Amino acid sequence: MPTEIRKKIAYGTALFWLSAQLYAAFRPMSGMVMRPILLSCTLAISFMLKPVNLGGRKKCAALVDVILYVLSILCLAYLWGGTGRLTQRIPYIDNVSQTDILLCAVYVVLILEAGRRYLGWSMNFVCFAFLLYGFFGANLPGIFGHSGLNLELFTEIQFLTTGGIFSSPIATTASTVYYFTLFGAFLAATPAGVLFAACSKYLTRNSLGGAGKATVIASGLFGMISGSGPGNTATVGTLMNPMMQEAGFRPRFSAALFAVGGTGGLLIPPVMGATAFVMADMIGVPYLVIAKTAIFPAILYVGSLLWTVHLEADLRGMRNVKVDKTELISTMKKYFYLILPIFSVVYFLIIGRSLMFAALASTLILILLCQIRRESRISLLSVLNMAVDGTISCVGMALPCAIAGIVIGVIVYTGLGLRFSGLIASVSSGSLILALILAMVMIIIMGMGMPTTAAYIMSAILLGPALENLNIQPLVGHMFMFYFAIISLITPPVAIASYTAAGICKTGLWETGMEGMKIACALFLIPFVFVYNPALLGIGAITDISQVFVTCLLGILGMGLVTTGYFKGTLSWVERFVCLAFSLMLIIPETYTDIIGGIGIISILARRLKRQS
Repeated sequence: MPTEIRKKIAYGTALFWLSAQLYAAFRPMSGMVMRPILLSCTLAISFMLKPVNLGGRKKCAALVDVILYVLSILCLAYLWGGTGRLTQRIPYIDNVSQTDILLCAVYVVLILEAGRRYLGWSMNFVCFAFLLYGFFGANLPGIFGHSGLNLELFTEIQFLTTGGIFSSPIATTASTVYYFTLFGAFLAATPAGVLFAACSKYLTRNSLGGAGKATVIASGLFGMISGSGPGNTATVGTLMNPMMQEAGFRPRFSAALFAVGGTGGLLIPPVMGATAFVMADMIGVPYLVIAKTAIFPAILYVGSLLWTVHLEADLRGMRNVKVDKTELISTMKKYFYLILPIFSVVYFLIIGRSLMFAALASTLILILLCQIRRESRISLLSVLNMAVDGTISCVGMALPCAIAGIVIGVIVYTGLGLRFSGLIASVSSGSLILALILAMVMIIIMGMGMPTTAAYIMSAILLGPALENLNIQPLVGHMFMFYFAIISLITPPVAIASYTAAGICKTGLWETGMEGMKIACALFLIPFVFVYNPALLGIGAITDISQVFVTCLLGILGMGLVTTGYFKGTLSWVERFVCLAFSLMLIIPETYTDIIGGIGIISILARRLKRQS
């Protein structure tokens, strides 16, 4: 099948999906209608845009893709046509038909095949493991044994109710993530992206290591557009790499900074990517609460990267890259008004409007603002094409949510989350730090090769009960899991964001991943800090919040010295070790350790400055 025909079919399918989403925004639809529309269209589009590879047998491959496309639409027709039956039947009491079982099996296979094409094998392997556990786990001894799962129960959970495939991840995608993805697509396709890059370069134009600092700021701004760590890495890396090369940054450092900065963009409010919306839904709190709690950790994270870039530039004796200040000012003046849609999102959330409304209204505001200048005007056809492109880009977010939904159905039915909770409690023997380290390792392992949203969902279902049993507030515990789900994008051996950056900078995969972990030390430490002291998330008295923020800031300064081994001259290993000790003391939520660690870091910095003078 010619590529052009595939694209036209995908375009038509996306247009139908777009129409349904816009209709649902004004006339709410049943969950068992809207969610299948989203997922079935996702599957159909993926089979058109990601052809199966059967060697040289192109006709057979095209036939397979057409069959899978038709099956996706048939499953939608079955669920949509049976809406009355599905909403009126009594789960686990009414009979499950053979047709239900057959189509459930077909749907699961379609999801896994589409996931394989878009995401690789990693999520499928995880899903297979849980499916095996669901059907054969009744034979396991000890705490992992359960009552057993058969085809009727599996179909009931996964296909006929909102407890599996159509559970909260897909529900959040349909009600929130889709509309913010659309908003991001319009931001990326309009001169707003040019504005963000110009602002970043202008703010750092006279600063040591300005190109690297501009990269950090741009990563945060573009994180609001892409909602994807690898996507953000690719966008910022492609845009900023020439400037980084001209400044003299090592290719390995540049690649690591693109990966860590791009990943960190998902942590920066007000728009933090799809995972934050899923988290708000799972915890049951307004999204604005999630955004508020992320403010101080985001400042520390960005500050850590800026400090690391500064030390690296000073260590290497780099010169500032000359930028055309006049051109940057001209660009910012020309498009400054395109920043308003970002503020409008925050405004609508503050006054209590829904996430869907905030995203759609801000998208409309952006479209209208683009009409102000001739250079940025977009026609109705361009608006439609941008909307379709945004819809298609949502495929990569919906697929991991669907696979995660299958896993959720198995976990909830078998009670595996509570069993994991008991296992962690047993292994950690009541030690909070040991339990947190164990949870961190498990999250990173589960997140290898997975999109952030899927890694977070898996972690929340399996480890959420365990963290709550350790008397960690749900918001704090989920933020902990959210951070390490993001960190899994930069941790070898499977580090998707690092791989993306390595391809841009032509560096080794492993060396890029290790360099990224080195400069992301703060990101590894921040979650432990706010678990021990939730004031870092803005929870508590102003004095507590101020104290933990200042001590963390000092700790970040110290960790920068440890990782680079430089500040106004090379540090000895003894100095680096002492610095590490003082930095770790600042993490412990005790006043006396804060005082000792703070005095220690300030003394080291003052001593190095005095030595230079």
